[in-house]
Amino acid sequence: MSSVKRKKTGTYHHGDLRQALVDAAFRTLEHQRAEDLSLRALGRELGVSPRAPYRHFETKEELLAAVAVEGFRAFGELLTARVAAAGADPIARLRAIAEAYVVFAVERPAAFRVMHAPYDTVKESAPDLVRARAEGHRATMDSIAEGQAAGILRGGDPMQLALVLWSSMHGLAVLLTQGQLGRYDKPIEAAQLARLVSGLLMEGLRPRPGEPPPAGAPASAAPAGAAGTAPAGSR
Repeated sequence: MSSVKRKKTGTYHHGDLRQALVDAAFRTLEHQRAEDLSLRALGRELGVSPRAPYRHFETKEELLAAVAVEGFRAFGELLTARVAAAGADPIARLRAIAEAYVVFAVERPAAFRVMHAPYDTVKESAPDLVRARAEGHRATMDSIAEGQAAGILRGGDPMQLALVLWSSMHGLAVLLTQGQLGRYDKPIEAAQLARLVSGLLMEGLRPRPGEPPPAGAPASAAPAGAAGTAPAGSR
């Protein structure tokens, strides 16, 4: 297999060029919109022939899908660490997931924007991207299901509860990455705001007084004041 020569600083093998293009795209997207990204321009930056990038990505949308996959993988690593640190409590894990989402957005805004770019910007059908997105939602769905089974989250469709959580934290993340909450523009301040919002969300997702526990939850999990149950102890 012939190598793809780089004009200035060494030689790319084909596999290396693919990753180099993804890395270069990340750098470019720090200051340029995804819609304006150019495979040819990235090739020039890397010192390869104009056609070389197209051996790895037929279209810009395919490259952006690869960038999004890298972003989801990085987010997954952060998520895994935060969820593990939260322990066995489903609500603590959900708060950790919500807060990790916002922290990642503030620390990696270019990746975050591509991960959630409009559907006509990224090749949404790319199998790796479909899998990466599913992995990103799995921890949330698992924690909600466990919280409902324990009676500490309200019943109903887990997907709808996940949508409430995701849409709230996504909205906060977008406000932060667009600079619309200037007071919280540093990661540590964004994390503090995310903790406040996630705490309020969890209160809203708890069973309401008088509401029967979710199907399958133990009777002792019924909220205080529910008919036929003793008042629950204070938290």
